[in-house]
Amino acid sequence: MLRAAPGDAARLYLGERAIDISEETVARARRELGLDRPPAAQYLSWLAGVARLDWGVSSATKEPVVRVIAPRLRVSALLALPVLAAIVLAAFPLGLCCALGQRGAFDTLIRAAAVALGSVPSFCAGILLILFFSVKFRVLPSFGAGSAVHYLMPGLTLALGAVAYYTRLVRSSFLEEFSKEYIRSGRARGIRPLTLARSAAKNAALPVISSLGLSLAHLLGGQAVVEKLFGLPGMGSCLIDSVMRRDYAVTQGCVLVYVLLFSLINLAADLFCLWLDPKIRAGKVPL
Repeated sequence: MLRAAPGDAARLYLGERAIDISEETVARARRELGLDRPPAAQYLSWLAGVARLDWGVSSATKEPVVRVIAPRLRVSALLALPVLAAIVLAAFPLGLCCALGQRGAFDTLIRAAAVALGSVPSFCAGILLILFFSVKFRVLPSFGAGSAVHYLMPGLTLALGAVAYYTRLVRSSFLEEFSKEYIRSGRARGIRPLTLARSAAKNAALPVISSLGLSLAHLLGGQAVVEKLFGLPGMGSCLIDSVMRRDYAVTQGCVLVYVLLFSLINLAADLFCLWLDPKIRAGKVPL
């Protein structure tokens, strides 16, 4: 699809290097970049290189694709850390408290806040945080990735929506588990709610873990809008830059990283669910 889009990679290559564009220079650039062959032959050549752990060379920087992507993946991983921390430290306790106090004042307040935060697009939340913390109070940097402080606002931008989503997911998972017979029997025998919650936690965690695997892969794969807004050189901005520059090798490398991340992380999440619930291993519950 990218090769069918308007724009000639060879002309962009020449323009970035301030080389006069003529039929001769364009033909030379196409040979240099390997674009003079049919797209199918280029793709098969790239697949053969991937099989040899050779992902190709960036046409923009002349660096190996792995060296281009590796630091970008590290930035996305650092951005994912505060989001995961917020999910574990905020969403899980809030969701459990809402389930224990279903339809109470706290539950109503948290659900309303979760709906409101989940409805705010990430770029709007990011702009509001920049106006508040960087422009008005000047306590946090709004651009770049020079230190850990630079990751606070973009991490908070992503964490707001993630915490809102997982609070509701944890609540619904526990409520579904609380409606089962063994929990109702425990309540009838006078067992404390927190004790029942501990008994239900393993089963209630299964859908949360599966969804968390998808979210982690999505975060590591890059959040293009947030990365561009805060000037973070992560995977999302790397993919956008490579598409705009028609750097096919880097674009294909980014897509390959996305495929590997989603496959491996979701496999790990499924294996963890298998270990957590013996009924899944016995085939009594679909994964």
